[in-house]
Amino acid sequence: MRGTRFTRRTAGASAAALALTAVSLIVLSPIAAPVAPRSSPESPSSVTAGAGNRSLHVSWTESTTGVISFLATAKAPGHLSVTCLAHGDACTVLPLSNGVVYDVTVVAKSVLGTSAPSSDVTALVGVPGPPQSVRATSGKAKVAVSWAAPKPSSVAKVTGYTATAAPGGFSCSTASTLLTKAGHSCQIAGLTSGAAYTVTVSATNAYGTGTPSKAASVTPS
Repeated sequence: MRGTRFTRRTAGASAAALALTAVSLIVLSPIAAPVAPRSSPESPSSVTAGAGNRSLHVSWTESTTGVISFLATAKAPGHLSVTCLAHGDACTVLPLSNGVVYDVTVVAKSVLGTSAPSSDVTALVGVPGPPQSVRATSGKAKVAVSWAAPKPSSVAKVTGYTATAAPGGFSCSTASTLLTKAGHSCQIAGLTSGAAYTVTVSATNAYGTGTPSKAASVTPS
């Protein structure tokens, strides 16, 4: 009798232990985290386009890691669209038409698809780059401005420069002649003594005016 009772209690305890173990396994089993769906790359950012002779040098910032390639496209009304493909962060679009303003966008491509186009930038082809080493020296209600030529880019020669003070838009300019090149200095007059100004310089050739230089700060005496 006692043996029988002992056997029944053991069987009951074993069943309870098995049930508890099963419940523990269910409770402790890890729940798999949801997997985020993969998507196409984001659009490139900070797109710039520098003018060259019948070309534009386009650069950008990658917004998504793991992108395989980039495609830059230049478009202008009445002209064929031209592209360049890159596996880095820059390429040169050519051949383009000098003197024409192009809209430029860039897309990123990966195995997952193609991004939406970047914000577009506009650029005039064939014009000089920005003048370099701009300096502005204060004078009595005026500013003496000097600069160096743009970096060589094989575009048509510079025919003139314009220095502009902001605010106010006061300016001075130089121009080339049949015998001489355009000068690299001029004076902007009519400014307000004690007021702060920034001065930029732009270069012009047969196809138009290029992008302004970096600004130089000055306060006339």
